[in-house]
Amino acid sequence: MVVTGAGRGIGRAVAADLVAGGDDVTLAARSLDEVGAVAAELTSAGGRAHAVVCDVTDEAQVATLVEGAAARGGGRIDVLVCCAGVAHVAPFTELSRQQWDESLGSTLTGTFLCCRAAVGHMGAGGLIVVLSSIAGRTGFPGWSAYSAAKFGLQGFSEAIRAELRPRGIRVTSVLSGAVDTALWAGVPGEWDRSGMLVAADVARAVRHVVDQPAHVSVDEVVIGHVVGAL
Repeated sequence: MVVTGAGRGIGRAVAADLVAGGDDVTLAARSLDEVGAVAAELTSAGGRAHAVVCDVTDEAQVATLVEGAAARGGGRIDVLVCCAGVAHVAPFTELSRQQWDESLGSTLTGTFLCCRAAVGHMGAGGLIVVLSSIAGRTGFPGWSAYSAAKFGLQGFSEAIRAELRPRGIRVTSVLSGAVDTALWAGVPGEWDRSGMLVAADVARAVRHVVDQPAHVSVDEVVIGHVVGAL
């Protein structure tokens, strides 16, 4: 199994949940300090976790990540969970080109590169889980770059789902409401985090998908806090 964006937030929670369930998981993130610390913590608890530094926008690094994970899995990758992403929140007239490119590059292009590299090592029953958002269905003021990336993920997921279905490879898009992670520390405004999901909630949703039999395709999972949208 491979989890990108595993150094913090949702990716970290997903990786921890999968490792705790007995899976052998390759954890990828840009920061060696972060992803190494997560892998060390999980390994010390008896789990099987391998840390790999990977910028998902870099094709060479993605190739190294995938080849290494496949080698540890006997030539196969059974599950890929794409959690890596960047959020720049501001009115679109105030976004820089760099911020726009980072948002789409990390979230959308990075997912494309990881999926393209991984499917060559997947057989029938393989699973790709893409972490999307309700912002991939609804645009919110100040979130234009984030929504553009997440809307793109939805279209990309639907397209590759249709392409991979004949091979028995499944693609699930997980759309969550607001999740209380470190991301919100850099978001302008006042936000009531008590009305947000926590990362472990999303991890449980991913685990539910992973635990389905190989012939069961869960195309989408939509989860949110009972209080509704913020």
